[in-house]
Amino acid sequence: MIRGSRIILLALLILGLSGWQPGRKVAPTSPAFEQSLTDSGLHPLDEYKTAALLGNATVYGTHMLTGQKWIEYYDHGGAVVRTKISSEPVARNAGRPMLFGTWWGEGDDICFAYGLKPSSECYRLYYRNGSLLYIQAKSSRKVPAGALLGFSTDIRKGDVEDFPLIGD
Repeated sequence: MIRGSRIILLALLILGLSGWQPGRKVAPTSPAFEQSLTDSGLHPLDEYKTAALLGNATVYGTHMLTGQKWIEYYDHGGAVVRTKISSEPVARNAGRPMLFGTWWGEGDDICFAYGLKPSSECYRLYYRNGSLLYIQAKSSRKVPAGALLGFSTDIRKGDVEDFPLIGD
């Protein structure tokens, strides 16, 4: 019995020294959040899975830092329309400021360019329990790489919000 106890203690010591912690939770805004996803067996969606999931889809989501709710429509051709959801009752899209842009996949990243901004923003998408997790690909002033920037609360096929698109 003493020998068995020593083996168990040795195993616990090795696990402790390796950084393993039972039930350890990582804050979503931590740069270690993405690593916690991959440690749990999840992998980012590649550009083909992203295109299949998001092409002709409306995504409802929440921004992690601000709590702001948003809606985006992803067109098959790479157009994207984004709006914030106001707490005030507003007729469909009336009075909501909209951002028009493009989206595309780059390996395991999904990238966006809105308006006249020459730069793009890229995220890695993970799909867990019916929700998309938008992980910051590169550190910014406010969000470190690997942190959760936002998540979807609903994904629906089609342009269910009837967003205007350039070329409609």
